[in-house]
Amino acid sequence: MNYSTKQSEINEMTNQLERFFALVDLYNNGLADKDMFLSELLRFEKSEWAKENILNQLLAYNALGAAYGNLKSKNLDYTKAYYDNEYVYKEISYYHNLHYVVSRVAKEEWAALYMTAFRLWCRAYLCIANAYDHLGRFCEAQQYYTLAARDENNIADVEINQGYSYANMHAFWMEEEPWIVRKAQQLMRKYEMQYKNVAPELMSTVCSLVAPSFNVPQVVFSKVEDGIYEQWVNENYLRVNRFCDVEQFSQLSMSDNVKLPYVSDTEDRKNLLESSFEEIKKSFVGTRKIVFQTVVGDGEVNTELLKMSYKNLYSIFDKIAVFLQAYLKLPIEVYKADFAKIWYDNKNNIRPEFLTRTENLSLLALYNVNLDVYGSKKFGYVIDEQTKDLQRIRNFIEHKIVRIADGTMKYDDYQLTISKHELAINTIRWLSW
Repeated sequence: MNYSTKQSEINEMTNQLERFFALVDLYNNGLADKDMFLSELLRFEKSEWAKENILNQLLAYNALGAAYGNLKSKNLDYTKAYYDNEYVYKEISYYHNLHYVVSRVAKEEWAALYMTAFRLWCRAYLCIANAYDHLGRFCEAQQYYTLAARDENNIADVEINQGYSYANMHAFWMEEEPWIVRKAQQLMRKYEMQYKNVAPELMSTVCSLVAPSFNVPQVVFSKVEDGIYEQWVNENYLRVNRFCDVEQFSQLSMSDNVKLPYVSDTEDRKNLLESSFEEIKKSFVGTRKIVFQTVVGDGEVNTELLKMSYKNLYSIFDKIAVFLQAYLKLPIEVYKADFAKIWYDNKNNIRPEFLTRTENLSLLALYNVNLDVYGSKKFGYVIDEQTKDLQRIRNFIEHKIVRIADGTMKYDDYQLTISKHELAINTIRWLSW
């Protein structure tokens, strides 16, 4: 391993970053002047962090993410859908940057930086989980909380924030809701003083709700028809019913039972929306089965089937766009309704049909997925490095040449070389969105 201190040396900038992070913490606790805090934030944002050593990059992206997280917490109503508030998007972007730097530490095997990188990596997942919770991406937030808890120092903070997240989730399910309420209640009672100090009304409301007095029955996959497939689906968080993110191996997690809310409209329009919704769900479930059979079923990865599945998963986003065009009666032609562009008008502003639906966090969650896939110049949104790989692979499958060979993924203007294993892993990542 590389023990060189060049990338981990402490210098004057390191000391400045530590002072800035202390200021971020003071502001969060109401002990620092807001104008001074914003002035320092602007100063550090203007720095060219790519020219700093890796230690300073880690500390900078962590501090900047925390700064925007604090601004978000103090200025946003978590029950409302915000499409154009830069705080949450910048918070996520800086933590994406941090994760990229951590991946460099792992790749270059800088041993002197490993523990610092690991702890910041876990903490970044905790903060992104909180951000996703505020954006309506509740189930993905639960996966990120799990990653954050790999650092034992985070466990209490993870569980406290999960309690809030379960409380936010409970209104978004039907049959499963009481079980989610139960999990919120368990955590709120475990950390009673913390909740009473910060959110006593929320705790009182959630703990007064009726919930089961016993745990969700668990699945014995050996007794389930096609049990190997069903277990693979749950282990990779691939249900349409995303309750498996909350109770990964419970009986409740086993059904793909997400339903379209009742449509109060003409019979023709109702039939159109219901059939479109079912088509999207069936397309996903059918592709999921093909991916399993291709990756796991026969023990040999069929690369052509895998590439077809990859393209099909990508096309599901555009089917969602067509559904939204019809559901929201957007003033655009159906043939122009693709997932990258449907959110914006001709002046590249977010459409009012989305902005006026401040109670619909599910729409906001879809918009944020769009940012993860395509980015946004408006917010300077930084796409996660893994997501860049997903999009890059799709472009080569669709338009260029994909060569299957062992080794690390590499590409030029015409050809992408990728191993069967990495192609399979990235296809499963598409499924897990």
